[in-house]
Amino acid sequence: MLLGMTVTVTLDLPLHGEHEHPEALARRLTLLWVLDEVRQGRMTRRRAASALGTNFDDFLREASEHGIDTIDYDLDDFRQELGDAP
Repeated sequence: MLLGMTVTVTLDLPLHGEHEHPEALARRLTLLWVLDEVRQGRMTRRRAASALGTNFDDFLREASEHGIDTIDYDLDDFRQELGDAP
């Protein structure tokens, strides 16, 4: 997906309890999709923040609340950088 492009999806969702406002539901579904893209490694955290129209720090906080690590670092790369540290 190129930045700035969007797709419209029509869903049939079962209703239960009180109905969520459509805009709030769309935001929540977009958030869940973006979080899944990040978890699967198909979207960077910076791009995810942009897709949600939020700043990077706010995205990291929200992602953390959903169990996504703030930093996704390869352990071998991290060890190498520690070894290179002064």
